[in-house]
This record gives sequence, C-alpha cells and structure tokens, in this order.
Amino acid sequence: MALPQIAEQKAVELQSPNIAKSLTGSGSWTMIYDEAFELNVDGLSLLAFSRFELSNDHGVQKNISRCGETQLGWYRDSNGLFGCFYARKAASQDEHAQLVSFAPAAAPPRSIALEEPLGETYHNAFAATLNLIQEMWIAKPYERFINRTLRELNQMAGIFRPFTRAKHREADPLFGSARRNESMSFLQQGRRTLSVKGYVLPKNFDWRNISGVNYLDKVIDQGECGSCYIVATTHMLSARHRFRQKAPGFEGFSINFPLYCSEYNQGCNGGYAFLATRWATDVGLVPKSCSLYRPSHPASQRCQLSCDSEGLGRTWRADNHHYVGGYYGAATETKMMRELVEHGPLVASFEPKSDLMYYNGGIYSSAPHQRSEWEPVDHAVLLVGFGEENGKKYWLLQNSWGKDWGEAGFFRMARGVDESGIESIVVGADVVEDPGLPASLLQLTPGLRQLI
Repeated sequence: MALPQIAEQKAVELQSPNIAKSLTGSGSWTMIYDEAFELNVDGLSLLAFSRFELSNDHGVQKNISRCGETQLGWYRDSNGLFGCFYARKAASQDEHAQLVSFAPAAAPPRSIALEEPLGETYHNAFAATLNLIQEMWIAKPYERFINRTLRELNQMAGIFRPFTRAKHREADPLFGSARRNESMSFLQQGRRTLSVKGYVLPKNFDWRNISGVNYLDKVIDQGECGSCYIVATTHMLSARHRFRQKAPGFEGFSINFPLYCSEYNQGCNGGYAFLATRWATDVGLVPKSCSLYRPSHPASQRCQLSCDSEGLGRTWRADNHHYVGGYYGAATETKMMRELVEHGPLVASFEPKSDLMYYNGGIYSSAPHQRSEWEPVDHAVLLVGFGEENGKKYWLLQNSWGKDWGEAGFFRMARGVDESGIESIVVGADVVEDPGLPASLLQLTPGLRQLI
C-alpha cells in the first residue's frame, strides 16, 4: 500500500541532555540503546529506529548506518490516534554521518567450537577455577548447561551477538572506559551519583518482603527462548500493579502476549525493556491466563489469546515508561535506589560474563569496570532490592534461569561500581486501567509527518 503524502513538517531541536524544542513548545527525547529514539513534544509521542541499509558487494555483506535519518516510524497523539513519520537531520545529505560495518562472508570455522557441546568435565573445571581465584561468591556447575554449545548458552542471555565481537572489544583501547584527558560527554556527566537532601534511603530493601507481603512473580525458567527482556518487563509491571492496587494475589500479566505479538522487539531473538514497555503503553496488557508461557516449545508459539475483551472485564496498559534518570545514560546508584523504594521493581540490563552461569551464591563481581558513554548489554533481569553484607554493597536481582540457579533463582551483584554495566540502562513504568482495548487502537491516521 502506498504511503499518503506528507501532511505536516515539524522542526525539532534536540538539546542535551534530553530537551526537545519545537517552534511551538518543548518536550523531551531519549536514545533507546543504540537502535532507536523516542521524542515527546507538542502532544505527540514519536518512536523510530535509526535508518540502516543492507547490501551485498561482490559477496561481502555491508550494513550501512545512516546516522542522520530514521526508518519509517510511528507516533500517537494525545487522543490515542496513530500515524507514521520519518525524521532526518536538518543538513545536506553530504553532512550526514555514515557508519559501515562488514559481515563475514562465511561462517566462522568450527575450530572456534561454537557448535561443540561443553561437557561435564569442562564445566567442573571452570567452576573449580572460579572458586580458587575469587572469594566474594561461590561457583558451581549446573546440569542444565552441560552439553550445551556456546551458541545455545549465548541465546539464553537474550540478544545474540557474534562471539568474535569479544576480540574486537579487547583490541579497542577505548572500549568500556573514557579517555581521562578529555571532557566527559553529557551522558557520562549525568551518571554522577548525587546526594538526596532530606531523604534517607534504607540500608536494606527487598520487594519479596514489604511488611510481610511478597509482590513478585515466581521465578521462572525462560528456557531456550531469548525472552529475558520480556520476562523482566512483565514481572516489573505485574509487581508494580500489585503494589499500587494493594492486590498481592493478582495473577500477573501475560509474557506471551508481548513476546509473540509485539512488532517492537524480536521475540525469542531478544529485545529491550524500554520498547517492551512502550508497546504495553500503545497496545495494552492482558492477564497471564490469557496466554501462558511455555518456554519448552518456543517454535510452536504464536500471537494468540484465549480470552477476549468482554471476558476480561477490566483491561490495563503501561504508562510513564522511562529510563531511570529520564533518558538513556542518566541512571545512577542513588536514582535507582530511590525509584526502587518509592515505585517498585525495575528492569536492569547488563553484559553477562561467561562466569555468571556458574553463580551459586554471594555477591557477584567480575573484572574492574569503568563507565563509558555507551555500554553493551545482552541480558535483562528484575531489580528487586539492595543491601550490604560485610561492608559490601549489592543489588538484589531476580533472574529467569529457574529456581535451581543461584540463590533460589535470585542473585546479588556488586552495587555502585556499574558491575557488568548493570547501572547503565534501567527501565521503569507504571500500570493504569484502560477503558478497553479497542480495535481502532492500531489504526493509523491518514497523515504522514516529517521531522527535521
């Protein structure tokens, strides 16, 4: 179907750190990791992915990123009507930055052993070595990981990344740290932890026991599906809903519904919590019983519900989806602690090291880490609390690798040092009642907007 003619052009200036200004008003904006951006201005909420092109040049695959343009995106207005838009930087085409990356023409050689199962001997030796070289946490091999390939283990972390990328990181002197002789970017400046005057945060906090009430969903096993981001997001929304409604017995929201129905992420191939909460804002939420999660058979799953709007009675949607701090890169230890206490659990993403799968208890920490403007993350978990043990600060997190992993499905991670990037990309959202889930919700308005 041909797109309609452009109905309106709008010029918006994006200022640091997250201010958006048009000719008629001001609003906010944020990057969404390194994939997209969201802009809220003049009664419009606009979402678009950065533009890229795939090409094949004599057998060499190239991915060309057009840094000054977006793909065709979508927006909604204050009345809930949807439309399409695209954006481009207000400059000549020659001034638009372009990044070109090359994909390997052939699969990596089998010597890398991506497809070789890792047996019991390998896992036992790895865990024993970890227990010799570190003291803050205990490692053990898990039966569920034995005889799985590196590729299968990577899939469980949520977002597939080529294994050769680790070599590139080690070879990049700027990866994971900022040049000390250069001024920090506004994203790095925003991460400085600020004191909170007149507000005393507790030393220990745990959403599993708030005045004797547990507001969390049970730990689940995501299985072979790379659904960690949806599991954590859905559990975050369910817990916050229980707390605000004072209904700890609420069954929770469906994981399957956004996992298999959302166009904003990649289903079992991974995605991002911010986009998951945005979709739950645009489309809505349904109870868990409408579509049960069956991780053992991800290939047989599809977008379908076993309930309808009449049977639901009440329907819900996400609201106020946001990065902690207001934009990507703005989270700090203090801001995370304060929102966690005041509003409920959060979704925290990080880059899991290979030793995390052996965690069995204690406060997890890996190699020293320095913040950078952009930090890779591959796995999402539910942040449910914090505390201290023997003078060591930690985050308390719910994983989705089953109850037999870690501390009954939970783990503690060093706090205040951005361990594995855990403090780099943190997402929260609320839940509000929706009068209904009208079929017209996804209908587009005829206008096509263009931003410059």
